[in-house]
Amino acid sequence: MGNIKLTIATMLQALLALCLFGYSINALANDGVPSDSATSERFKVELIRDKDYKCTQCHKDSKHTLAGSHGQNVIDAIGKEANCTDCHSNIGPDHRDGGSTVIKYSDAQSQVGTDKQQLSPEMILKANSTCMDCHTPESLRESSWTHDVHAKNLTCSNCHTVHGTDAKVLSYDHKAIVGMCVDCHSDFNHKREE
Repeated sequence: MGNIKLTIATMLQALLALCLFGYSINALANDGVPSDSATSERFKVELIRDKDYKCTQCHKDSKHTLAGSHGQNVIDAIGKEANCTDCHSNIGPDHRDGGSTVIKYSDAQSQVGTDKQQLSPEMILKANSTCMDCHTPESLRESSWTHDVHAKNLTCSNCHTVHGTDAKVLSYDHKAIVGMCVDCHSDFNHKREE
C-alpha cells in the first residue's frame, strides 16, 4: 500500500511540475508579443475568394481591363477593390440564357445625333447615377468644367470607357479631347441642320 501512495504522490508532483513548466513557457512566449490590437490582426484568418469569379468565367478580360481604369486608385480612395457587382448589380439566374438583369452602359445623349441613342435628361441622370456613387459632382467639377456642362446631356460612357485596353479614360492628351468634342458636337449639330 505504501508503494501505491508513493507512486501516486510522485505522479502528482510530476504532473504539477509539468503544468508549471508549460505555464512558464507560455508566459515567456507572450512576453515577446505586444498586446495591442495590431497584433491580433496578424493572426486574423480571412476567407479569400474572387467575388467576380462567376462573371469572369465568360467575360474573361473584364477584370484585367477594369484594373486599368479602376485599379489602385480605387483601392486608395475607398479601401477595397472595385468588383463587377459594384457597377453592374448582381447577376440574375437567367443571365446566361439572355434574360439580362445586369446593368449595362451605353452611349446616349439628350440631343438628336446619328451615333448615339437619345434619352431624356432624367434618364441620362439615372444612367449616370452608378458612376456618381463614387465620382462626386465636386470631384468631377474640380477635374474638368466639361462634367458640369454635360451632366444632364451625356452618359458618362460617351467620354469614358471603363473596360478597354485603349480606354477613353483620364489619360487623354489635349488634342484627343478636342477631337472627341468636335466629333460629337458636329454629329448632333449636323443632324439638327438636316
